[in-house]
Amino acid sequence: MSTEDVWILGISMTRFGKHPDKDVADLGAEATLGALADAGVRMTDVGVLAYGNLRGPGTGQKLQKQVGQTGIPVFNVANACATGATALRVAVMAIKAGETDVGLAVGVEKIAGAGLLAGGTRAQDADTWTPSGRLGAVAPLDGRIGTETMPGVFAQIGMEYDQRYGGADFELFARISEKNHAHSTLNPNAAYQKRFTLDEIMNDVMIAYPNTRPMCSANCDGAAAAVVVSESRLRRLSREQQRRAVKISASVL
Repeated sequence: MSTEDVWILGISMTRFGKHPDKDVADLGAEATLGALADAGVRMTDVGVLAYGNLRGPGTGQKLQKQVGQTGIPVFNVANACATGATALRVAVMAIKAGETDVGLAVGVEKIAGAGLLAGGTRAQDADTWTPSGRLGAVAPLDGRIGTETMPGVFAQIGMEYDQRYGGADFELFARISEKNHAHSTLNPNAAYQKRFTLDEIMNDVMIAYPNTRPMCSANCDGAAAAVVVSESRLRRLSREQQRRAVKISASVL
């Protein structure tokens, strides 16, 4: 495994919101081409594509054909809300492993209108339990050992953290949301660009304690992409590309 640093050379993202006229390939291609242009490289320079998509339908192979087939390896990644970040990690680790010196990471979803409250949909339990299916019993977990909805899942994780270590109270969750909404006002491509006060966040509709509505991610359509390069490759690029590159901290891997 290489010890040299990995750098983000270019990034891009679509406007997040409702895109009824675009599918995941369209959105992913828009972000990809934007990141390549921002990095000052071409698709033919890229040696690996890490594609993050949870809800589909879409694969990195479809995106690859949309932007120009190059025959490079494609890794399809799904990891809940960390799908895009995991795709970035895959591209970085491919460089660290010496597989390539230029990688492309893309995260894309199309889930506008999915809603936040989708739990409680499992069928009523029968009086007796009977194994079924090839693996014995394949059934939704919702309502059995907790919830599968993301606001509820993260609420459960937060409460578990608080029980173990303390300090993760309602106000702390709200302050994180306050900070994130403040950041959104600086991004013209964010789905929402409104600053919320701490009181507004804490007194909004409760989704899954301690998560109120402003603490939950918006379900929308959009994509983001990043081009990453090894340090040795960066040294061979122009001074302008070197000036704009950002080193990835080892703590995020």
